[in-house]
Amino acid sequence: MSSLAREPLKGEGATASHGAAVGPRESGPTARDWAGLGVVLLAMFMSQIDMFIVNVAAPEIQSDLHAGFGQMQFVIDGYVIAYAAGMVTGGRLGDRVGRKKVFQWGVAAFTVTSLLCALAPSANTLIAARVLQGLSAALMTPQILSILRAVFVHDRDRSRAVGAYGASIGSGVIAGLVGGGLLLDLDVAGLGWRMIFLINVPIGLAVLAAAVPAVPESRSADNPRLDYVGVVFTAVLLPLVLVPLTIGPEKGWPWWTYACFVLGAVVVVAFLRWEGRVEARGGAPLLPARLLRADGFPLSMATVLAFFAGNAGLFLVLTYHLQSGIRLSPMNASLVFVPLGIGFIIASSACRRLAARFGIRVSIGGGIIMAVSLCAVPAVTGTETGPQALYLAGIMGVSGFGQGLVVAPLIDTVLARVHPDDAGAGSGVLNTVTQAGMALGVAAIGALYRAFLGANPQEPEHPVRAADFADAFDATSCVLAALALVAALLCGLLGRARVADDRAAVLSRS
Repeated sequence: MSSLAREPLKGEGATASHGAAVGPRESGPTARDWAGLGVVLLAMFMSQIDMFIVNVAAPEIQSDLHAGFGQMQFVIDGYVIAYAAGMVTGGRLGDRVGRKKVFQWGVAAFTVTSLLCALAPSANTLIAARVLQGLSAALMTPQILSILRAVFVHDRDRSRAVGAYGASIGSGVIAGLVGGGLLLDLDVAGLGWRMIFLINVPIGLAVLAAAVPAVPESRSADNPRLDYVGVVFTAVLLPLVLVPLTIGPEKGWPWWTYACFVLGAVVVVAFLRWEGRVEARGGAPLLPARLLRADGFPLSMATVLAFFAGNAGLFLVLTYHLQSGIRLSPMNASLVFVPLGIGFIIASSACRRLAARFGIRVSIGGGIIMAVSLCAVPAVTGTETGPQALYLAGIMGVSGFGQGLVVAPLIDTVLARVHPDDAGAGSGVLNTVTQAGMALGVAAIGALYRAFLGANPQEPEHPVRAADFADAFDATSCVLAALALVAALLCGLLGRARVADDRAAVLSRS
């Protein structure tokens, strides 16, 4: 553990009924704290449902709204890009204004924008509504890990809470994928895919009602001012990179896509220099330098990026293979994903004990398991539809187990290195990188899949053969396996860095 995590913690776990920061919290979590964890994890569950339920519905939305493949990537990525671009700002706002308060704002906005998505009359309107929904999630989601970090200050309690956090993600995956297929199959009141967004409304209202008595308020003892210039930088940076990556393949990579990539690199340099100037003047940067200097923090962010990019890419291409390639119904396609979510939940539940004994090596093993499972895909895609769906379900179960082994130890390693006064910023950076990785995976893996396929998978004028879908999925799965191995390698490097930190800490105390 880094020296940053071991220094005296000002305002650690600060809670108060009116949001005032108080002294370090010595006692363990109360029953109310655990109830509050359940409430914020229900919000996390809702956001996960919304992410994966759209993946299942993508082919039907594309057909109903007469959208292009690039537009469908944007229905997914518009949400994720906005989510990622606003995450650090949302986290820092929670540090300053109050994490519970900003969480409630985010839930309310997420509920309203879900309704807007359900009412969208066209693909472009749906994309706009999804962007607003992503901005709402950027207010809501960073507060979840911030509240967790502030309330559960002891290692054992935090590990239990992080395990529950991982399980909520897995449950959201199952509910999103199966629920999406079920809602599309039932076609409630003839609403079709629109029901996948309407389902968020009652969940959001329930979370808002339960948060009032259950979730404790906390904020940074520093009461940092919001870095508005930094807000602008983060708002434009990710769209500069991810928008052309999503649109480029369908438009033939026009000159402006390359200009955006170059400008994005310039904005990164300018942003980091600005943040340094703010800190040098004694201000409160959106991205504190002590966060970036925390031992292993940049490496852990690279690991998060690689891991979630592969996962998001897998969900997209598998959905199209199942529904457009082997012609499964949305409901039957969603059932193929169920073992993945179950495997994720089982691994997340076991992770606390495994990580206590083996540390980050659990994540290394998880990455290797993912890679091996994905390498098995080409062996089954040539079989008949029924058996193939069963084989792919089994592969997804093994992959989901590997994913569950990666997430909880990795997140716990990141949170252990974050100063509690920077809980919002640290949570914001973690969630930003997570969503950026997912957006990058949807854009880059989607572009690669389309290139392997050689056509728009839903274009009726140029139908694609089932064999071509299989070949494209095989090739993409090999790329995803390589990406899983990269994540495992980075976890190994992160484990070495943490061992070195611990040895240095022992020497400094002797």
